[in-house]
Amino acid sequence: MGSAIDIFSGAGGLSLGLQKAGWDVQAAIEFDQTASETHRKNIPESEHICADVRDVAFRKYFNIDLIAGGPPCQPFSVSGKRLGQFDLRDMVPQFVRAVAEAKPKAFLMENVAGLTNRRFRSYLDEKINDLHSLGYTVFSKVLNAADYGVAQKRKRLMLVGIRSDQDGIFHFPQETHGDDADFPFYTTSQCLKDVPDDVPNKAKVVFCKNPVLRKSPYAGMLFNGKGRPLESDGLAHTIPASAGGNRTHILDPLNLIPAYHACLMKGEKPRTGELQEVRRITVRESARIQSFPDNFEFVGRQSSRYSQVGNAVPPKLAYEMGNALAQSIL
Repeated sequence: MGSAIDIFSGAGGLSLGLQKAGWDVQAAIEFDQTASETHRKNIPESEHICADVRDVAFRKYFNIDLIAGGPPCQPFSVSGKRLGQFDLRDMVPQFVRAVAEAKPKAFLMENVAGLTNRRFRSYLDEKINDLHSLGYTVFSKVLNAADYGVAQKRKRLMLVGIRSDQDGIFHFPQETHGDDADFPFYTTSQCLKDVPDDVPNKAKVVFCKNPVLRKSPYAGMLFNGKGRPLESDGLAHTIPASAGGNRTHILDPLNLIPAYHACLMKGEKPRTGELQEVRRITVRESARIQSFPDNFEFVGRQSSRYSQVGNAVPPKLAYEMGNALAQSIL
């Protein structure tokens, strides 16, 4: 069993996946107290350090097998201001510092795919060069969680480093789900079947006065807020860290949205008022879509629990990465 620490650990999606792949997650470092409490509740065997990562000395983890973590993605996310390295929340340099101090046999850094965009590419290349100079062969690839059995279109950059003395060649995990894989995509309806009851989201679903149409009824803006309707036979859009209230995705159990979309496409007058039959998804449903097991308990206020789910690395994706890393260095 390989040893690992999880920095920027959040609620524990990455830790959970690594653990299921056989890794001993010895420590979890997280600044947000509520997210750290969730991690402690579900993975109590790890040491939990609730602190600013800038105040953590990583020399105590010298020669550990793996450092894993997902620095805050907001500086590089298309849903934010995209200030990149000029955003005070950019913690990628702290991840590099952790690697420099601990000298792990391998590292895994997860972040939004936006970090590979032209706007930030030179910054990413600079950090990759920093990691090269520390003695690591670096591998990078954008993976879609849907290709690994997660009922969600969620593209994330995976940056893997293998220390030069390990003579390891890393291979990213082969896709398990999709048109050309062994299994079909795992759909929203399959994922949310028999989901346990949870406290409902009380945010109303109200028709937009001036709806924005797209070819697909699930791509336009037909309702208030930023939550997107879920297509029962398709994949969910990315569960965002900003979920909660009217920013939460919408569930349409009676399939009323396609019918309403068809009426609008015919030029009929938009409806007004609240749509009672359509609702926002619960925290537990969000967690299911992120591939968390039902026995994984999130603590804190509802808004915090939505955020914890949206910020997490899907455990199924973390599991696949954990297996691939184990094959490289263990």
